[in-house]
Amino acid sequence: MPQVAIVIPNLNQEKLLRNCLQSLNQQIFTDFVIYVVDNGSIDNSVQMIKTEFPQVNVIELETNTGFAYASNQGIIQAVKDYQNHGLQFICPLNNDIELDPNYLKIMAEAAHFFLAQEIKFGVLASKLLFKHDENLINTVGTLIQRDGSGMEKGFMEKDQGQYDQIRSTFGSCAAAALYNLEMLEQIKFTSSQGINYFDNDFFAYYEDLDLNYRSRLLGYRAYFIPKAFGYHVHSATGRSFSAFKSFHVHRNQYFVLIKNFPWPFLILGLCLQPFRYFLLLISAFIGRGPSAELKKNTRGFEIFKIVFKSWYQVLKELPDLLKKRKQILKSRKVTWRQFNSWFKKYKASYKKMIFGS
Repeated sequence: MPQVAIVIPNLNQEKLLRNCLQSLNQQIFTDFVIYVVDNGSIDNSVQMIKTEFPQVNVIELETNTGFAYASNQGIIQAVKDYQNHGLQFICPLNNDIELDPNYLKIMAEAAHFFLAQEIKFGVLASKLLFKHDENLINTVGTLIQRDGSGMEKGFMEKDQGQYDQIRSTFGSCAAAALYNLEMLEQIKFTSSQGINYFDNDFFAYYEDLDLNYRSRLLGYRAYFIPKAFGYHVHSATGRSFSAFKSFHVHRNQYFVLIKNFPWPFLILGLCLQPFRYFLLLISAFIGRGPSAELKKNTRGFEIFKIVFKSWYQVLKELPDLLKKRKQILKSRKVTWRQFNSWFKKYKASYKKMIFGS
């Protein structure tokens, strides 16, 4: 029976998904099961899986439900099928990832080591390199800021061995990680859309940052495992610097902040928003950073429409956000001092996040 369930959401990415599944076929560690959750693809993705990878479990959804909901459906099915038969870990995986053959072996060994040492871990992060430049880092863990935002540690750095040691990290990008099923069962909640491990309301982007916070608030730790690595095409389904991605990142930053930050930190986080907007305006004006790239892909005042639309959605969802917040903070196992320490230990650089350098 499998120790690991791999969950891959997919939308119209037949070629990339084939490469991803082929990399899983080459894994040295074989004690795993695969679930592909298809978000209503109109290409040949589903038929390709059934023909070329008959061992893969396919969950077909009628429409695009987003990364969070699709991932939850895969996890729910894996738990239903194998929770009482040895399942211990969930590996979320983007369809544009190709894993090194040793990836699952190294991650599983690390997870069992921490469990044997009675270390309460919730998340293991791995090293992701860009597919277009295999010496360029996509992520080696998660960094955070007091305004509710986050970024990938090591992003766009040359891989020169500077991250070759196992170390503590705030969390992991859900493009490729290993989650302790015990942690997932502790943080899950039920909504009108069913069981949520990732919060369905996020749709896509920052749902992993939110999960990292909920895990940490319950006292779970996270670690970076450098020898486990893979290659990431990055934003293959949700195009980089698009209005769609920018809206969801901006809105979901507020979701993270409202749901997970104790009152003093929430107030401070909201007070930091004007400063962040000021930096973003400078970024767009001088032509450096994600805001500048977004400006190239939008017209007129569309950037401002994204911001206002985000604010509207946050206000609309505020009653539900406050209900979630109450439950999350009621269950927290960490002190305010511990919470505050995260922003020192895992601090994201505004300069790198907003200006790209």
